[in-house]
Formats: sequence, C-alpha cells, structure tokens
Amino acid sequence: MSGVLIGTDRLRAHATLWYADARYRLAWLVLPQAAVALLAGLALALLKPAGEWGKPADSKENEKLYLDLLDKAGKDGDRAAFEKLKAGAEAGDVSARSFMGALYNPEWAALYVKNPVKPDAAKALTYYQKPADLGFPGAQRGMTELLLNRGRGQYDLKRGCRYGLAFHANPVAARNAYLDSWSTLYWIAGCYTDAESGVPRDPQKAADLYMDTVAAKLPLAVSTFTDELGRQPPDLVAAIQRNLAKRGFYTGPADGSATPQTRAAVQALAGRAAGPQTNPGTGNPGAGNSGAGNSGAGNSGPGKPGTPPPATPPATPPASAPSVEALMALFKSATTNAADEAKLRSLAESGVSVAQYLYALLLSPANTEQRITAPDGLLARRYLERLAGEASFAPAAASAAFLFDIGGAGLQRDPGKAADMTIRALELKSTEILQNLEQDKWGVGFWAALQQRLADRNLYQGRVVDQRNDRTIQAARRLLGNP
Repeated sequence: MSGVLIGTDRLRAHATLWYADARYRLAWLVLPQAAVALLAGLALALLKPAGEWGKPADSKENEKLYLDLLDKAGKDGDRAAFEKLKAGAEAGDVSARSFMGALYNPEWAALYVKNPVKPDAAKALTYYQKPADLGFPGAQRGMTELLLNRGRGQYDLKRGCRYGLAFHANPVAARNAYLDSWSTLYWIAGCYTDAESGVPRDPQKAADLYMDTVAAKLPLAVSTFTDELGRQPPDLVAAIQRNLAKRGFYTGPADGSATPQTRAAVQALAGRAAGPQTNPGTGNPGAGNSGAGNSGAGNSGPGKPGTPPPATPPATPPASAPSVEALMALFKSATTNAADEAKLRSLAESGVSVAQYLYALLLSPANTEQRITAPDGLLARRYLERLAGEASFAPAAASAAFLFDIGGAGLQRDPGKAADMTIRALELKSTEILQNLEQDKWGVGFWAALQQRLADRNLYQGRVVDQRNDRTIQAARRLLGNP
C-alpha cells in the first residue's frame, strides 16, 4: 500500500511542477524522463500538491467559447468568429492558441472545409507549441503529427518524439483513448525503433503500439505489417509475434521471421478476413483539454459493422484447436461451404472461444453478407453474451450491442440490452463501440436507455432524451477511460 501512495504522491508532485514551473516542463521534454522524475520526488518534501496531473489550469468557459468559435470559423466560414479566435490566441489564451493550431493544421483540412485560412504546418506549430508545453493533449498530438510526418515539411525526429512521448504519457489523453489518434500513435511507435530519435530502442513498446493501430484498422499500419512485414527489423517482427500471441492471434515461434502465419495473424487482428471493416471517420481535433475527437487518419465514412474484428480474442485456443488464422479462413469459407460451416459450428460447440465468436457473427442478423447459414439471433446472442460476460471479450460486447439494437431472426429488439452491451464494451475498452456511437444511426429507445445507464454511474448529466448529444458521447468517453 505504501508504494501505491508514494507513486500517487509523485504524480501529484509532478502535476504541480508541470503547471507551475516552465523550467520543469522544459526539462521533461528535453531530459530523460527518469531523471526528471527525481525532481518530482524531491518536490515531495517541499510541496503539498493539489492539482490534477494532465489538467491544464485553463478556464473551461474559455475553452468552450473558443471551441465554438473554431467550429463556426472552420465549418461555417464565419470570418468574425475567426477574428475573435485569433484575437484570443494572440492575447495568449492557450485554448485559443490550440484551436488556431487546428485551423492551420493540414491534418484537419478535410474537416474545416470553409476554413478562412489555408493550411500551414509551420503556423500550426507556432500556435500549438505553448499549449502543448502546458499539457494540452490536442496540441501535443498536433505537434507530434506535424513534426514526425515527413510529408508535412516540418520533420524534426527528436523534437517530434519528445512531444509524442509527452502525449502518450498524458493521462487526459489516455482517459480519452488518445483522442482516437491512431495515426499519432503510429508515429510515436517509430520513436522506439529509430536510432536517431533520442529515445532508447524498445522493439516491444513499438510493436505494442503498432498492433494497437492495426487493431484500429489504420490503413498505413495494416499495409506496413502485412505487405511490408519482411522489410521490418527481425527484433521488431519478433516483438510483433509476441504481441499477437498474447492477443491470441498467433501460435508460432517469436523468431523474427516474416512468415505467412505472422502476416495472417496481423490480417486477422485488422479484421481483414472477418468481413467488412469499420471506418473511424474524421472526428474533431480535440485541441483543448476536453479530449474530444479522433485522428481522421485516412479513413472514410462511418458504418455500423456486421462483423467487428476480433481485436483481442478472449482466450488463446487450446493446443488441439486450429490456429486463429485457420479459424478466420474457415469463417470466410463457411459463408458458402456447408462442410466448413459444420466444422466451425462444431468447434464453437466444443468451447473454442474464437470459433464461438466467429460463428455468432455468421449467425447474426446484423451480418448482411450473403451466406448459406440461416440467421439465428437467439444462438448468436447466447454466444456473444457469454463471451462479453465470462471472457471479457470487447468485440463480442460491441457485436451484441448491434444485435440487440436491430433484433431479428427470432430475437426481439431490445434497446435496453443494446445499451447494457454498449456499457460492457466501453468498460472493456472498446474503441470500436465509441466510434459507432459517434457516427452510426441507432434505433428508437437506445439513446435514452444509454443515457440512463450513464447517469446511474454519475457520468451523464442532463435531461434523458432519446437522441445522440455531446454529453452522451463525453460520458461514454469517460467510461472508456475510467472503468
């Protein structure tokens, strides 16, 4: 217990120093973090910290005001709103500076189509720097994207990695699932493998981040670690194999060889063999401390998936069971081959968790793919609920939410159960369900049921109404970050 208290006190001391002393913030970005941590330890004898680490001391009212101005300027082309936002930024308001950075950031050009200014990476960096140094996650993300993406013309590996690590260590960003910034996490992962980054080489940390981006279906990550897997360093490939094995997708040796089995496991993680993929969309820049938005990293358009990818299988198959990649291939062929459908059904009935999940997807009326197997909503429900409950398998909870929301094939539609499964998916850290909450159309009664459940957890405040609103999404984000 004492170790936990000391660790908490160190974080509080770090929080106080971060927001009270510019020299400490500079040291955190420049010096090795282990050395800077000692400063926070020394501060225990001098300070009684009360601040929340990762929460800039900036007015929430100002942040909301400037966020509204950002939307009016970027989405509506409101020149007066732009001038007010610019005036706030020039006056030194960190929220305004962060949002001005978003307007100039080329990454957000597709979102702010009526932007009164042209994208300018250099100007974006100028506006982002102060709020990034003060711990604003959206600004830290902006600095990371622009400094590590060679295509933006501002490439600075060491500086970009410093901001990237600060973003990754930022608890506000972590609580909000890193703002769904999969492209940013992809760039950060490279810091652990590039000898010129100034970051100690750590292939396992890199692999863990890379595979998170693959699970999120970031196109760049999926293509890099399937089509170009053989070009990766062997120690990184071995680390990827260990990560895939831990997730239950890979059963071979972690020998660093770019084998077909490894590629198949990466494809399975990305959901390529499991049917349609979802698209995270473009979100918003989350430039302030609220943590809203996602990266918009080259993904187009929303869509509630009939077959969400098994991002983290509930259990590694027993030695006698087929590998995950073999099961994925069996699932694909089972749509048209009766013998393979029978094999998959038999494996599911024998208790193989991955087979149960895939067979449930095959049966689900949410699956719109043409198949020879008749939909069976009740059996799909039984498998998905068990996997979500007993096995803590997040994709099963998300799939069950979709299933209850539409009903069919013998299963009565139940918005309350859809909300329950949504809550379960959020508790299990499903970023997929959050993306679908933000983008998709849900049935009558769902939003009211979800809001009531979030209110019961003191996460949602306001009137319960059967429609999507910002308060609901923010409450869902808080649950995702704070189970």
